[in-house]
Amino acid sequence: MQSNVLLALDLGGFTYYTVSGRGKRPRPMVPSGRGGRFPSAYNVNADIFVVVPDNKVDRVIDTITYNVSTGLAGEGKIFVSNIEDSVDIGTKNRGETSL
Repeated sequence: MQSNVLLALDLGGFTYYTVSGRGKRPRPMVPSGRGGRFPSAYNVNADIFVVVPDNKVDRVIDTITYNVSTGLAGEGKIFVSNIEDSVDIGTKNRGETSL
């Protein structure tokens, strides 16, 4: 997924990490130093962290799933949880104004 899709949602920001992990998706084959190939120990995945007001949650989920889903198992998960509070360190704003 390209980050411009998330930027178009006016989120205020997000954090993106390239990570390694294992799930249902088959691991890719990688070349060895002697011309052979072997299965990689992990898949390379993306972790995206975003905190949004409650009224944007469904729109963010719909945008992500529409732009990345191929319908195959092992494409990842979206976890939704409540955030009690947030503080912008620079401005010292709290709650939704900190987003």
